[in-house]
Amino acid sequence: MKPQVHHIFFSIGLVFGVIILWLTPPFQSPDETNHYHRSAHIASGHLMGDVRDGNRLGGEIDGSLLTYTMYFDSIRQSVDPTFDDRDFVYGRGLTHTGDTFVDFANVGYYSPTVYLPQAVGFGLASLLRLSPYLSLYLTRLVSLLVWLTLIGLAIKIIPIQKVLFAYLALLPSSMSLASCVSGDTFTSSMSYLWVALLLRGILTDHRVSTREFIMLCIITGLITVNKVVYFPLVLMILLVPSERLNRGNLSKGIILLLTLLMLLLWIPYSGSLFIPYSEYSPIYREMQQLNPPAHPRAQLAWILAHPLTFTQVLVTSYLDSAPATIAHFIGKYGWDHRYLHPVMLGLLGLGVGILSLSRAEMQPRLNPKARIILISIGLVMLAGLSVSLYMQWSPVGHYRIRSLSGRYLIPIMPVMLIALSQITYQRQRLVDLIAGVLSVIGLVSLVIGMYVTWY
Repeated sequence: MKPQVHHIFFSIGLVFGVIILWLTPPFQSPDETNHYHRSAHIASGHLMGDVRDGNRLGGEIDGSLLTYTMYFDSIRQSVDPTFDDRDFVYGRGLTHTGDTFVDFANVGYYSPTVYLPQAVGFGLASLLRLSPYLSLYLTRLVSLLVWLTLIGLAIKIIPIQKVLFAYLALLPSSMSLASCVSGDTFTSSMSYLWVALLLRGILTDHRVSTREFIMLCIITGLITVNKVVYFPLVLMILLVPSERLNRGNLSKGIILLLTLLMLLLWIPYSGSLFIPYSEYSPIYREMQQLNPPAHPRAQLAWILAHPLTFTQVLVTSYLDSAPATIAHFIGKYGWDHRYLHPVMLGLLGLGVGILSLSRAEMQPRLNPKARIILISIGLVMLAGLSVSLYMQWSPVGHYRIRSLSGRYLIPIMPVMLIALSQITYQRQRLVDLIAGVLSVIGLVSLVIGMYVTWY
C-alpha cells in the first residue's frame, strides 16, 4: 500500500520534533520564557493576565518556575551561551515554592486559547507533580503532538498540494517553533486546517455537514482571537459554492458575522490590557520584551493620518528585509541571528519554489478568480501584520517596520503559494520524492546546527 503524505509528514515531524524539543535548551526559543509563564498561569485557572498597580501585566505562578527561567535566561544573555550537564542538573533539582507575581507584559493580553495545548501540557505536569524541568518538556511535547495532529489532518483533507503543505510545515523554522513553547504554533495549525477545509469545499463535490460547519465556526473564532491579523482567512468562505453548504448564503453570513463580532469585542478588550514601555513600571520593564520608543495608540493615529507615507514605509521595509525575512521563514532557530547555512537555505527555498509553481497529476485546479481572491487575502494579512508590528516595535512615524520576522508568515504563505501553484508545469513523482529527502536533510542540518550552537 502506498504511504499517504500525511502519514509520512507525521512520522518525520514526530521523530525530528522530539529530537528538537529535547535538544533545544530551556527558554532558548523566542519569548519561550513568557509563553511558559503564561501557560502556567492559564493552567492554574486564570484566563487573562492580571494588571497590578496599573503599570504591570503578569500573574501569580509558582516561584520555582521563575527561578528556573531566570537561570537559563542568564545563560542565553551571557557572552558564551552554551550549556552542559551541570545546567540541566540544576533544572532537575528545583522544587515547588510559594506563588509569586511574574511579569509577562508582551503576552498577558493574548487570548488564553493561544495557549490551549501548552496549558493542557502544563496542567498534566501539575497533576503528576513534576518538577519545573520536566514540566517544560511535557508542555513542549503536548504542544508538538497537537500541532502535528492538526496539520496532519489538514494534509489529509486538502485536495491539492499535499506535498507542498507538508514541506512548508517541515521547514526547519516551522519545526523549531513547533517543538518549543510558543504562542504561534496552535494558531498556525488552525490556519492550515482552515485552508484545507475551505479548499475541499471549493474544489470538490464535498458537502459541508452541520458538524463540519460548527467546526468551521470554532476554527475561525479561534484564529480571530488568537491572532487578529489572520482573520481575513475567513473570506475564503465566499469561494465555497453555496450549494455545498446547508442554507448556503445564510451559513456564509453566520461565519462572517461571527468573525466581525469577535473582532469588535476582542480588539478593544485585549488592547486595553497592553501597557507600553513608557507607562510600564520602571523597575520591571527592562526585563520585558517591550520596545522603549513604541507607543501603539499614537502609532495607529499616525498611520491613519499618513496612509500614503505608511504604504511607502511598508513596501520599503519588506524590500530591505526580504533576505532576512525569507531566511527566518525557512531556517531560523533560537534567539538572535541563528540560521542554517546559506546553501541549505537556498536549497530549501528552491524546493518551496518548485512545489509552489507546479502541480501534481490529476488534481483539481483553481480558477483565475479564486487565485486573485486568495492572493488578495494573503496581501491583506501581510498589511495587517505590518500595521501590528509597526505599532508594537517602531517609533511613531519611523521610516522602517521593525521585527519583520519570518515566523509570522507561516499562516500566510500556504494561502499565497496555493494561489500561485499549478500555473506552470505538471511535476512528476520524482520531484515530490526529492522534496521529502530535502525536508529530512534540512532537519538534519537544523539538529547539527543546534548542537554546535548550544553544546
